[in-house]
Amino acid sequence: MNKLPYRNVLVKRIIKSYVIPCLWIFAIAIPIAGITKAVFAAMLLFIALLIFNLFIRNRSPLKRTEHRRSTEAVSLYITRYGWMLVFTSSVIIPLFLNNYAIDVVTSALFYTMLALGLNLLVGDLGLLNLGYIAFYGIGAYTYAILYSKFGFGFWSSVGLGGLTSAAISLLIAIPTLKLQGDYLAIVTLGFGEIVRITLNNWDSLTNGPNGIMGIPRPSFPGLKFLSGISFYYLALLFVIVQIYIISRLGRSRFGRYAVAIRENEQASEMVGIDTYKIKILYFMLSAFFGGIAGVLFASKQMFVSPDSFTFIESVYVLAMVILGGMGNIAGVIAGAFTLVVLPELLRGFVVYRMLIFALLLITMMLFRPEGLFGKSR
Repeated sequence: MNKLPYRNVLVKRIIKSYVIPCLWIFAIAIPIAGITKAVFAAMLLFIALLIFNLFIRNRSPLKRTEHRRSTEAVSLYITRYGWMLVFTSSVIIPLFLNNYAIDVVTSALFYTMLALGLNLLVGDLGLLNLGYIAFYGIGAYTYAILYSKFGFGFWSSVGLGGLTSAAISLLIAIPTLKLQGDYLAIVTLGFGEIVRITLNNWDSLTNGPNGIMGIPRPSFPGLKFLSGISFYYLALLFVIVQIYIISRLGRSRFGRYAVAIRENEQASEMVGIDTYKIKILYFMLSAFFGGIAGVLFASKQMFVSPDSFTFIESVYVLAMVILGGMGNIAGVIAGAFTLVVLPELLRGFVVYRMLIFALLLITMMLFRPEGLFGKSR
């Protein structure tokens, strides 16, 4: 009996289940807590994963009988416990971080919202959008203009920022979503540049390249989100709600329609799926999330300018989706945190930082092109 294939499968499972998560948490923790605490965090995660796989996973009701054993059911069971662990860690760990680390993690949450929104198009639907950062800018400027011109607060502007982005995306989607591939990518790239140039030149509304200052932070009666930790929890709340909405959408019939369109659009049309309407729905929902992230960004920075919404930012968000794993929520989150924290990790190598960053991405694409957590089909 040839044991080599079994050994290869076993090695791959160990690397995927233990090595990659531990290396990822080690890389994330170094710039925040130092190398000693990073090693400790990686070891703690390894022990937690080992205990989970040896005890909790084996005690699952799904494992008690051979007849009820199901790969999909076990995967769902593990996923639920994994999300509980991530949620608990995201609530507790920031209490032990300094202000700089909290600011970095909050920025990662902003990019997580953007990456999850873009993933609806790139990962679920298979549409390449190279101007997604434009909706981020539209949401940010919507809040800035509503406050500076009309005195609107954060809570009244957060929904309007998302709706404004969704409405503008509808105007763009109607004539362009009949295009495919490179043509759609070029159109969206042009749209992103049009938005940036408009924000830069419409002085009477956007104050041109000087931007808009004095944007207030959100507040509740008796509670103001002035500190970094309080704003972190606000951003975390928005990310959790977004994850819930996207996960429910993925399990709905619209989510199955999107996957069918991604795999074979012509076959989807033949079985009665209105592919054009599904594309518009996803395009608007993706823009809606981008607009809300923009409102949060404006309220945190208390200042917006066109320089924050360049083409390179769209590429940056797209790289997060590809690096983490297209179509996988957990992978997109991991990709966002990796690309936000990694530059901080390499800050000591200022001269070679971008070179190291590029080499890591190339290595990732060569040896794991499906991303950190590629979605199984």
